[in-house]
Amino acid sequence: MAGPAANLDAIVIGRVDYGEADRILHLLTPSHGKIAVMARGARKSRRRYGGALDLGNRLQVQAQRGRGELWTLTGVELVHGHGHLRSDLDRMALATYATELVGLLAREHHAEPRLFGLLDVALLVLDAATKAPSDVWRWGLEAKALTFAGLTPRLDRCGVSGKPILDGLAVWDLASGGVVLAEHGSGTPITGAWAAQVERARRTPLADLVDVAPEPGPAWLLQDHLRWHTQRDLKSRKLLEDLRDRDGGR
Repeated sequence: MAGPAANLDAIVIGRVDYGEADRILHLLTPSHGKIAVMARGARKSRRRYGGALDLGNRLQVQAQRGRGELWTLTGVELVHGHGHLRSDLDRMALATYATELVGLLAREHHAEPRLFGLLDVALLVLDAATKAPSDVWRWGLEAKALTFAGLTPRLDRCGVSGKPILDGLAVWDLASGGVVLAEHGSGTPITGAWAAQVERARRTPLADLVDVAPEPGPAWLLQDHLRWHTQRDLKSRKLLEDLRDRDGGR
């Protein structure tokens, strides 16, 4: 027997075509975490939903839970379509990355208000920006998402000795959960300045990181930290890497 209908705040974090006319949406909600919702006729008639079901859209949905894990969409209202960022490849690539990152970390059918709020803010900041933010913005996004998912990377002190990190004497050790002094582990060399900047970014609102110039250092260590824990790669990383190479890094 189907459950009662629910009104949910939601962000579209993925979608898969189903059959000839339907589409399964993957939504992030603050109250139920990650859920899958069947949108009947979504591919057959664009008039029914318009562009409301596009990736990254903020929605108010009415949905009914079925016998299993799949919900059925009964109504939808577009709250924010982030139309400004969709005109820019760099910001759209970051938006896609943000939805995939948070979607990977969010749990199914468990409340995820912090991850929902993070993704909502990230998309609003990207939509308001006049250019793609620097790597520091992405590091802040990654560090916050990992923290909200209970996978906080250690950045300010050695993960073995607890001593402060000194410039030029540290490495990123995945097994230790982050930064360690070089004598206590092996991994990618980093500087204390880089680690300190990422830690500041973790604690700083995303809107304040858009124009921050990055310290020299590895671009993808936080994503590598995520992959070590989840054993999964983010497909959208490749496009971001290509765009960084085009621009000579940021």
